[in-house]
Amino acid sequence: MTVGAIFPPEWRTDRDSQTGRAVTQLTNSPAEDYHPYFYNPAVTWDGRYLLFFSERTGLSNLFRLDLRSGEIVQLTDVRPARAEYWPFTAAVRGAGACLAAIGSGGREAFYFEGVELWGVEIETLRARRLLTLPLERRPSILHADADGKTLVFATWDESLFMERSQRAYAGEQFPDDRFFQETTSTIIRLDAATGYAEEILRQDRFWINHVLVNPHDRDLVLFCHEYSVMPDRMWLLNAATGEFAPLPGQGEGEWYQHEFWSVDGQRVCFHGGRSGDEAHGFCGWCSLDGAEYHKFDHVTPDRAYAHYNLHPDGTTMVTDGEAQPGCISKVRLHRGRQEFAVLCRHASYRFGDDQRCHPHPSFTPDGSRVIFTSNKTGTSNVYLTDWE
Repeated sequence: MTVGAIFPPEWRTDRDSQTGRAVTQLTNSPAEDYHPYFYNPAVTWDGRYLLFFSERTGLSNLFRLDLRSGEIVQLTDVRPARAEYWPFTAAVRGAGACLAAIGSGGREAFYFEGVELWGVEIETLRARRLLTLPLERRPSILHADADGKTLVFATWDESLFMERSQRAYAGEQFPDDRFFQETTSTIIRLDAATGYAEEILRQDRFWINHVLVNPHDRDLVLFCHEYSVMPDRMWLLNAATGEFAPLPGQGEGEWYQHEFWSVDGQRVCFHGGRSGDEAHGFCGWCSLDGAEYHKFDHVTPDRAYAHYNLHPDGTTMVTDGEAQPGCISKVRLHRGRQEFAVLCRHASYRFGDDQRCHPHPSFTPDGSRVIFTSNKTGTSNVYLTDWE
């Protein structure tokens, strides 16, 4: 199949077995279909197209799905380049798994094909190459600001990750956290219009991941110290001054995950828990100086881990766990507690499973619907349900 190949609608709507809510399965191929990582919008800003990865061609490619008609169109026809997001996915070839982002005012999708960064216009399918990284660097997830003008991403040591990933895929035991701290990490910032790229941070023996540019200030960049045993998961870089440091207030005996910006760029949102305690968890946000934290607690035996996302209203969250594992739930934050209302079952994934089947709930631009992925049919597919 080539760019522009058209697939007829695959969607079907059923009633959720637990809540009776209408849930639409948008894709139905025998391969892995999944939407971009959850802090990146999966739907174009006009609400028309869903962007998703699919391996239905034998390689990982990007597709668009028209949310009015259900028609699916292939956006890319990539080479069989290494595309896995190791250690979070299985071996994949094609477009970089989980790494895509929408930018350029919502008109263009950006993705990696090996070490090459490409953009493709979602409507016209015109493609352009913006950047070629040195072969010794491995790129991570892309992220764009609110206007889609600035892109950021991390890079890691290719030889280190390639050698260890090949051993892992061959069945060798998963390496401990110390291995990942052997890499040199960089943060790259790029102008989406011109392709001008600059390295704004380099750290030796430090694994940087989840790089996110502030929605309204391209000089403020949030990133995480991945797989760190220290209370310093969330870091903030001021690219204008070169200053960077962990956000204060990340307590001893706590862990944090899946940090992201609030829509207004004034808060860093997160979820987390207590070290060694699989029942107690929290979600919430903090100020950029770390002086003020708002945490909302929950108790769910054996299930402190999940993915949270903030509704455009700025006060309500969605999660793929917690209330009842295996569910997409609305989370009302009230008096320091999380109050859950199950929207539907996703019946997908366990901790440590391949990222491609993680639900990773996200919202359509107007907040009226929730997009998520599930592998309950045997392979991953993308689903949609109403928020209200």
